[in-house]
Amino acid sequence: MDYKVYQLRPIDKKRAVLYYLFDKITSVFVKSKPVNIINPKKILIIRNDHIGDLVLDTGIFREIKKNFPKTKITALIAPEAKPIIEKNPNVDEIITVGLLWRKRNFHAVADYFKLLKKIKKEKFDIGIDIRASFMNIIFLLWAPGIKKRIGYWNITGGKAFLTNPIFYEKQEHTIKFDMKLVEKGLKIKAESYWPEIITDKDDEKEVELFIKKNSLKDYICICPGANLELKRWDTDKFDELIKYINKKYPKYKIILTGSDADKEIKEKLEKNKNCIKLINFNLRQLSLLFKKSRCVISNDAGPMHIAWVSGAKLIALWGPWNLTLI
Repeated sequence: MDYKVYQLRPIDKKRAVLYYLFDKITSVFVKSKPVNIINPKKILIIRNDHIGDLVLDTGIFREIKKNFPKTKITALIAPEAKPIIEKNPNVDEIITVGLLWRKRNFHAVADYFKLLKKIKKEKFDIGIDIRASFMNIIFLLWAPGIKKRIGYWNITGGKAFLTNPIFYEKQEHTIKFDMKLVEKGLKIKAESYWPEIITDKDDEKEVELFIKKNSLKDYICICPGANLELKRWDTDKFDELIKYINKKYPKYKIILTGSDADKEIKEKLEKNKNCIKLINFNLRQLSLLFKKSRCVISNDAGPMHIAWVSGAKLIALWGPWNLTLI
C-alpha cells in the first residue's frame, strides 16, 4: 500500500503523501481494534458541513432506523442545515456545530470542549463520520471515546483512530458512497438510497401564506448564490436571464432565494420587474415552494439539491466539477 490509495478521489500528490504519512506515523502510537455491536442503543451521525450534502444524505437516517428501530439516532450537523431534518421522525436528536477548527479562536476551542463533554455524556455505541474528515474522526469520534468508530480512512486519513475503517473504492455520486459507508460499517442493506425532506402541515401553511401574500400563481425561483465563487454563474448573466423571462413570460413572477451572504447579488437583481427577494426562508418550506414553482434555476449549491429532492423542475448551473458524478 502507498500514497496512491489516497488519490481515489481527485487530490494532488502532496496531500495524498501527507495523509499516507499521517496514517503511517499515528498507527505506531494509536491502536484501534475492530468492534462488533449487534444492538446499539445510540448512534451518532456526523455531517457537519454543507446544506446540500446533508440533503443528499437524508436517506441514511431512514435506512438506519429501519434496521435499528429502537436505537436513538443523533445527527451532528451545521447550524444552518438544521431545518432540513428538524421534522424528520428518523432523527431523535440534533446537535448543531460547524467546522470549529476553521475559526481558530478562543471561542471555537471553548465550544469544542463543550461539545466533547456532551458527546462523552451520551456514551454513543457507534459513531459514523459521513463527511470523511480526519478532524471529525479524531476529535468527534476517537477523543470522546465512542466504542465503534466508522469512516472512510483513505480520503483524508485517520485510519488508526477508527475501529472499523472502511476503504473508499471509487468515485461515485455522494448519495451512493455515503450510503455504502453506512451499509458496510453497520452491516445492513439499504432498501432505498433516495433522499427526503420531511415537512408537515405547519410548513404547508407558511408556504401558502407566502404565496397568497405575494399573489403568486405562475412563478420561477432563481438561486444565484453559492458557497464558492467558482460555482457562481455571473450576476450579469442572471440579470440578462431575468430580463429575458420578463419579456417572454410577462405574467410570471421571479422569486430570488438565498441567504444573507447573497444579499448584494439579490439587491442588484431585484431591481428588475416582477422580482421578489426571499432571504433566509426556512429550508423545508423552500422545498415546498420549489415544488409548486414552474421551474427552479440554481447554481451548484444547497438550493439546487433541495429543488431536486423536492421533485421540482430544475435547471442546474454547474461550475468546474466532475459531471460523470451527477
